[in-house]
Amino acid sequence: MKRKSTLSHQQSLWLISLVPFIWGMLTATTNLLVPYLQDVYSLTYTQSIWVQVIFSSTPILASLPTAVLIGRVGFKPSMLLALGLSAIGCAMVLMAGSYASYGLTLFAIAVIAMAVTALQVVANPIIAEIGPESGTSQRLTFSSTVNALGVTLAPMLAAGFLFREYEQSTAEQANNLLIPFLALAATIILISIALARLPITYPATPNSPQNQNQTKSRLIKHRHFWFGVLAIFCYTGTEVSTGTYLISYLSHAGGMSFAEASRFIAMYWGGAMLGRLVGTFLFLKVSARKTLIFNALLAACFTLTAIMLPGRTSGLLLVALGLCHSIMYPVIFSLAVKKLGGDMAKATGILVMAGCGGAVLPFVQALLADTFFIADTFWLTFSCYLVIASFAIKGYQPKPCEEEAMLKEAV
Repeated sequence: MKRKSTLSHQQSLWLISLVPFIWGMLTATTNLLVPYLQDVYSLTYTQSIWVQVIFSSTPILASLPTAVLIGRVGFKPSMLLALGLSAIGCAMVLMAGSYASYGLTLFAIAVIAMAVTALQVVANPIIAEIGPESGTSQRLTFSSTVNALGVTLAPMLAAGFLFREYEQSTAEQANNLLIPFLALAATIILISIALARLPITYPATPNSPQNQNQTKSRLIKHRHFWFGVLAIFCYTGTEVSTGTYLISYLSHAGGMSFAEASRFIAMYWGGAMLGRLVGTFLFLKVSARKTLIFNALLAACFTLTAIMLPGRTSGLLLVALGLCHSIMYPVIFSLAVKKLGGDMAKATGILVMAGCGGAVLPFVQALLADTFFIADTFWLTFSCYLVIASFAIKGYQPKPCEEEAMLKEAV
């Protein structure tokens, strides 16, 4: 398709990658709210994890409606609407803080989560279409790097406002949300204006609902894709769980204060950013699949050490999991969609929905944490790494679906 944009592919990629930057900042800041709100409102693990459950379960509800919206109004209007919704969600968090209301905060987080889901569903196909097909995986890895930059910056900027070294009342602590979320809202508005005005060519409107239903009937026969969905589920679950419970582990098993432990969150997400940046160039010479196998097995070893030998050193190994996680999503994604052809669009939506692992697994770990020592709850994380490694070793291999087999017989 001939592109009418006056911007080059590279310029368009940089601009659209600001969208993953935004949802990265929103995601990391939400993760930081779990221990923060637990302290402010004196919540149990199970009560506080509802922040993450709401945030990460929203893809189940919002992914397909976003796809319908894109089909009706196109990619650009859908993206701008999602950005606007995320700014509204940030404003609602400020309102919740002024009323010191945990319930209202949860509702605001649900609004932000819907916006983040919509941004993911809209942005990934745009990034895939910006340049030649041969560079799709590299572009997705680059956008993941920009996403990781947002994820890294958010805790660095927000932690100092949320976790104070001096005593505060509940109302004062709740109002600590003001500056971080006001800054997020301002950033979103500025980026939205830039994307609305600059000449970027967006993909054509997706297929009709009738064609989408036909795609679903074919997609279900690709077993390697569904193994990839499970791997994405496990990846998002382990990444969110580790980021969520890292402060608790460093505090209870490592003997750190909450303020000291919170500083390591930036290192955790920074490792993810560094690994994705290296992966953008590394994959030109090294097999992405073999890198995924190595990272998954190394992460399993780090987690096993944290379980068997809990302490400060093991906690730092958990911080290093960010580096192990860095390339997992783009590699799992690229392996899962191999040989799907026209099923790619529907597959992308389902893979985004698989992000609900970030809600299910942290909630299960919260239930375990209320009963067992925090280190023991990481057996769940260890199991997920084994699933990811299995997918990279064997489960990624595409197998001919029934339609393909019948076609070969006919030929």
